[in-house]
Amino acid sequence: MLAWSTRGLTLYGVMHDKRETAAAGLLMLGLLLLGAATLAAESQVLSRPPEVQLAGERVVGRASPTAGVNAFLGVPFAEPPVGPLRWQAPVDYRERGGVRRAERFAPACLQTTRILDWYRSMAERFGASRSVFADLETSEDCLYLNVWAPANVSLPANVSSPAGHQTHLAPVMVFIHGGSNRSGWSFEPNYHGHRLAAEGVVVVSIAYRLGVFGFFSHPELAGQSVTANFGLWDQLSALRWIQRNIARFGGDPQRVTVFGESSGAGNIAMLMVAPQARGLLHRAILQSGGDFGWPGLRSLAAERSRGVQLAAALDATRPPNLAALRAMDGRILMQRAEQVFRDHYHAPVQDGVLVTQSVAQRLAQGEVPLGSLLIGTNANEYYQPLAATLAAAAAREAFERALTSAEVLNTAEVRAALRDEPDIATAIDRLQSAESMLCPAQLLASATAAAGIPTWMYWFSRVREGKEAAQLRAYHGAELPYVFGTHDAWLPTSPIDAQLTRAMMRAWVNFAATGSPEGDGLPAWPRFRSSGPSSVMAWADTPRVIGTPEPTLCGLYRDRLAASASQ
Repeated sequence: MLAWSTRGLTLYGVMHDKRETAAAGLLMLGLLLLGAATLAAESQVLSRPPEVQLAGERVVGRASPTAGVNAFLGVPFAEPPVGPLRWQAPVDYRERGGVRRAERFAPACLQTTRILDWYRSMAERFGASRSVFADLETSEDCLYLNVWAPANVSLPANVSSPAGHQTHLAPVMVFIHGGSNRSGWSFEPNYHGHRLAAEGVVVVSIAYRLGVFGFFSHPELAGQSVTANFGLWDQLSALRWIQRNIARFGGDPQRVTVFGESSGAGNIAMLMVAPQARGLLHRAILQSGGDFGWPGLRSLAAERSRGVQLAAALDATRPPNLAALRAMDGRILMQRAEQVFRDHYHAPVQDGVLVTQSVAQRLAQGEVPLGSLLIGTNANEYYQPLAATLAAAAAREAFERALTSAEVLNTAEVRAALRDEPDIATAIDRLQSAESMLCPAQLLASATAAAGIPTWMYWFSRVREGKEAAQLRAYHGAELPYVFGTHDAWLPTSPIDAQLTRAMMRAWVNFAATGSPEGDGLPAWPRFRSSGPSSVMAWADTPRVIGTPEPTLCGLYRDRLAASASQ
């Protein structure tokens, strides 16, 4: 466009001399009209939406809010799991031919408003309107993914490409959302990948069936090849799609890092040791996950029993069979399941096909093809301040309930270890965070390191500024806006937060590119050791290396599990 303008100005100077004639004027007018038409055509080319040609479809995306990054939203990776495909293995998507518009997110998987209500309450807490979060469109037809890709893929100067990989293909980062495997969606505001993609990676976020649709079984499913863990199989289907197609978006299928938070991290732990995932993921980042199966895997028999229980809850006189359950309206089924299994955690179960052994057993056998692992938790995963007017006896009762409900850390030694904590709310948070996330993560880091897998661990403890943020502390999910660079406008974000965001994004991207979170300009981060004292990266106001948090509680957790295993 600028080149033509220069040519046009040169011609204009030649034609405009003292002997200017009407003919010359007409010629100039023609040139200007021609130039305007050329500029308009070039503008159309420059504004043309990005396109990717897949095997049988031309996918048309859009420019993202970040310059130089394209977005392809709502791309199907499996056929709709509805009707007879409900509670079946996902069927790989078959391209229909023609053009597919990928300019908006597909509906989220069927769920209640649990997570949406949490977002709205958070916005309201910080003085924003609940309306900043629009209503969520949901559907049982939900197996779609989103891709954010640099328009011109090239690795940043501070990120090297391992030998044998073409530098024109970027590392791939695949995000699996959390939500207790019963809610959440791939395009929650903090999961948009355009800013992370601007760092030189291709970012993919994926959906998977939730709740009764994704984590369910029934005796009549016994004859199928897949009888449970449908949400995990959806994630495998998405990873297979990525292997087939991601190079067309500029991504390197040989450098796929799967990262996830909460239940998403727990799912990844199961996938990274599954034989069916071999070659589909090469590195993993587990953020605030905890359901790694240390106390024991849940059984398929128990999952089938839940299927019978749900059928009886729908009709106690004539419980519907599997065919009738498949024919039932999905929203009615979901609502009844939410009532019946209100307090149930939808974890993967030992189905004998995809989940055959615990993570620890698979790692001990040395058959896990994982290249490297980055794992961590937040400082205050479960903190909830107690009312200042709560009597001391009532506060102590709340602590005793938390101690009794703990599956591992429910001992007198734990009570003694937390006796001197002056704030009961802090004591409960320390207990529950250690029990559910911190100690299981430390055990997993030790196990992967013992298996020869390079492992790094972090502890996120940054608390934003202001009174409301101080009450939340470093809550569950607080690290996500830093990883994606997607701080909500209503969250107090200071220069400290901006600097921390930059450091964490670069560490995550460097890990995806090279297998290590260390790099030029990044803080030194020692590997986690399989035994003895080890170190973790504390992402705080200023990143620094510290010893492993809660050594007493996590030592008790490890000893209790070892004693249980020896019985």
